[in-house]
Amino acid sequence: MVLDSRHATAGGHGSRRRDPRARLRILTSTEFLEPVGGIELCLDEDTRALVADGHAVEILYARDGSMRRGFEAEGVRMTGPFSFLFRPNHALRDLARFVRAARAARRSHADVLWLNRPEYLVWGQVVARIARLPLVVHLHHAPNYNNLGLLSRRVARFVAVSDYMKQEWVDRGIPEDRVAVVPNAVPPDKYPFADLSDEAEAKIALGVDPGTRVALYLGRLVESKGVATLLDAWRGLGLAPSKAVLVLAGSDADGPIAQLLSAMPEGSVRVLPVQSDVLPLLTAADVVVSPSIAPEGFGRVLVEAMSTGRPAIGTRQGGMVDVLTGEMAPMLVIPGDAEGLATRLSQLLDWHESDPLLGLRCRAFVETHFSYERHVDDLENVLMAASAARKAPVNR
Repeated sequence: MVLDSRHATAGGHGSRRRDPRARLRILTSTEFLEPVGGIELCLDEDTRALVADGHAVEILYARDGSMRRGFEAEGVRMTGPFSFLFRPNHALRDLARFVRAARAARRSHADVLWLNRPEYLVWGQVVARIARLPLVVHLHHAPNYNNLGLLSRRVARFVAVSDYMKQEWVDRGIPEDRVAVVPNAVPPDKYPFADLSDEAEAKIALGVDPGTRVALYLGRLVESKGVATLLDAWRGLGLAPSKAVLVLAGSDADGPIAQLLSAMPEGSVRVLPVQSDVLPLLTAADVVVSPSIAPEGFGRVLVEAMSTGRPAIGTRQGGMVDVLTGEMAPMLVIPGDAEGLATRLSQLLDWHESDPLLGLRCRAFVETHFSYERHVDDLENVLMAASAARKAPVNR
C-alpha cells in the first residue's frame, strides 16, 4: 500500500478500473455545496474521480449550492442539511444535533467516513462512533485544536496535503505513523496548457491588449494574503498600464487594502470579483503571484498556474515550499519583502522572450510532481486501508 504519493508509481487513472470487490461506499461531508474555496474545489474534483473509478459517494452537507447539479449528474447522493459545528459552551445541544447525521451515516451502509474539514473533527468522531465507521481526516489547513492526542484516538488515517501540514498536526499530538502525505493536484484537462495564441485571445476577452503583460493574483484581498506587499512591489516597478497591468480577482478588499488600492496609479491595477472559473484569467496571465504572509497549507493556485504553463511566485514558508521545489525553488520569495517580490516579477513578466520554454517546463513540472492520477490513486489507497482495517478479524 502506498501512503505517500511521492513514492507512488504514476498510473493511467482514467484508463484502469479497480476490482469491483475493492470498490468502496464512501461517506463524506462539506459545509457548502458551493465552490467557495480550495477545499470545496478539491472535494468536487476528487469526488468525481472516485466515482469515475467505480466508488459510490454520498455527501452530507450543511448548505445547498450550485455544485449539486454536477454531483447529481455523476450519481453522487446528497443528504442534508446537517450542523457540523461544535461549541464547548453548547456541547450537549451540539452533540445531540450530531445524532441525526450519525443515523444518516448508518443508513448509508458506508465503508468509510472521509472528513474534509478537520475543524469538524468532533462531529466526525461522534458520527463515526455511532455509525461504526472508520474515520479518515483530510488535513487541508493548520490545526484548530491545541492538543489532538485524545481527538485523534479513533481516527484510522490522516491525509496531509503537504509535508509542512503533516508536521503541523504531528506537533499538535496526532500519531505520525497514521499520517499519509498526499499532495493536492489538479485535473490536467481542467487546467490545460495555454500557448501564445490562447493567451492573446484571453487577454482580448479580458479587455487587455495582447502585448500588455499581466500579473495575476487570485484570492482574498486581505493583508494576511500579502496583497499589501504585492501592491507595494507593483508600485515600485513603475510600469505604465500599456506595458503591464496587475489583476486582482477575489473577495471585496478589506479597509487597509482598499486604501492602498485607491492610491495606486490609475489603470495599473484591475480588481475583479471572485471567479467561478479561473481558467480564462490564468490563460491571460504572464505570471501568477501568491504572496501570502500567513503560511499556506499547500498552495493550490501555484499548481493551477503551472499546469496552464504560467510561472508562479510563492513565499518561502508553509506548504508553498513543498510545491516550488527543484527548478521552481527560485520562484519563492521572502514573505513581506516587496523589493524582492518586485525583482522576481520584473524577471518573469517577459519570460516569453527571455526563457521561451519556461511555460512548457512548468507544465512538465506539474505532470511529474503533482500527477492527478497518482493523487487519486493514493487517496483511494488511504480510504481502502481504513476500510480494510475495520473489516480485519480482531485478535481477542
